[in-house]
Amino acid sequence: MKQVTVNVRLYGGFRKYKDSVDLSIPAGTPVSAVKESLCQALGPQSRDLIMDSVVANDQTILPQGYVIEGDMRLSILPPVCGG
Repeated sequence: MKQVTVNVRLYGGFRKYKDSVDLSIPAGTPVSAVKESLCQALGPQSRDLIMDSVVANDQTILPQGYVIEGDMRLSILPPVCGG
């Protein structure tokens, strides 16, 4: 199976880990599985924040079922609050 590289830029509370993470995943992987791979890369303490966050490309927030077919740059955006 073809492997693709996904560069995930980290923002907000994720910056304590690093600025970005490169993941090697099989082509055809959904965003939900990318989030699982990110949990493995950052460690179990990051799981709750990752699962509460959204994944976006340069244009839009991606649904959990969006399929990654080629090399991409994504961002993971943690929830924010404000007033």
